Amino acid sequence: NAACFLGSADASLPDDTKSGRVSYESKNATDMVREGRLDHAEVLIVDPPRKGFDEVVLSALTDVKEGRGPNLIAYVSCGFDAFQRDCDAMLESGKWKLDHAEGHLLFPGSDAIETLAYFVRK
Repeated sequence: NAACFLGSADASLPDDTKSGRVSYESKNATDMVREGRLDHAEVLIVDPPRKGFDEVVLSALTDVKEGRGPNLIAYVSCGFDAFQRDCDAMLESGKWKLDHAEGHLLFPGSDAIETLAYFVRK
């Protein structure tokens, strides 16, 4: 995953954007919140488990401070009920706007739909 992500970033981003600003970390989101790693992120790509965000992560995103944390979240979800819960909490916080959402049927013949949503900071 890391090689694919970094290769895509290298091929598609302008040189001045890549320099030390693009990284890939496969890590538990709760650990990243506790380490303060979200405070410096500009863009966050998340693919939580079917249960959605842990409470620690959801609280960090709904209580995000002005000038800190990501301005864009790309949220991939395989569990629509959890996505809806997380989405509602983010919107109700008044800090986020749902910019775009779409569903993808990746496994024809099944009822599994992946949701891709983009949240932007207000």
